[in-house]
Amino acid sequence: MFFFPYKLDVSLYRIPFLTAFVCLLCFLTFSRQMSADSHYLRRISTHCAQAVDPNLQAILSSTSADGEHRGCVENLLLLRSADAREATIAEMARQRSDLSFYADPAKDIDYKSAKISSGFADFERAVPPLMTDKLAYDPSHYDVVRMLTSTFAHASWSHLIGNLIFFFIFASFVESAIGYVYYLLAFLLMAVTCSLAYSYSVGSAEGALPTVGLSGVVMGMLALITTLMPTARVRCLFWFLIFLRRFSLPLIVIALWYVGWDLYDHYASAGRSTINYVAHISGAATGAVLGLLFRLVHADRMRVLSAEMER
Repeated sequence: MFFFPYKLDVSLYRIPFLTAFVCLLCFLTFSRQMSADSHYLRRISTHCAQAVDPNLQAILSSTSADGEHRGCVENLLLLRSADAREATIAEMARQRSDLSFYADPAKDIDYKSAKISSGFADFERAVPPLMTDKLAYDPSHYDVVRMLTSTFAHASWSHLIGNLIFFFIFASFVESAIGYVYYLLAFLLMAVTCSLAYSYSVGSAEGALPTVGLSGVVMGMLALITTLMPTARVRCLFWFLIFLRRFSLPLIVIALWYVGWDLYDHYASAGRSTINYVAHISGAATGAVLGLLFRLVHADRMRVLSAEMER
């Protein structure tokens, strides 16, 4: 089954320069991510082969508690992603009980821990993190710059293309309806509030995943334009097996459909999904509030929009 809203059936006479720029920036950012990250594992392998001394190589060649063998590359990646890095280093040192450099067990573990720590510091200097990791927003750190950079970064081509299609469909009309200045402020506010809501939702939970993507802003733009034009029609395509049909629905129905599914999926997944439903829901809430405020403050502009919808 396939359901796809593909066009808002409204004519607003303004070229959506900022929307097009955001789409281009997302595309260029993701292209740069793919280019930079494609060489990442190769650089780590080269570092392990050429810059890691034999003692550290032996220490990093270990077997985990579940019986999985890990070498230099795997253990360096494990350390880079570890929340409690010192504890992880200590555990690695203890795991190599079959490898001894000193007769005194305590001194031996201290040596291994120091060796791993210094080796990891060399690795951090030699091999920068994934570009995606540098752009992503970590919910445990309130970093406004990352709140914005994570909005333009994406996890895959399908993630990027899906977001850009829906973003352009709805955001272009938001830009035409409220103007460039309000649009830019709305975009920035949505990006920040989605990240803040995600941080609040995970609290101090360990292992909360960093997040990337435009989807929170997409939902915000959908909610904003819905509050301005709830009865505007959206052209949709529906396909199921041999059944194919095109039809139109009111914008309010489309918005309620997507927000409703996000709410259902958020609670059904119980926090186990890698999709950031909190960003979707908080983005929609932000967009709805901004749309209602615009209606209250700019009644004259709303009359113009109503007249344009009736053409």
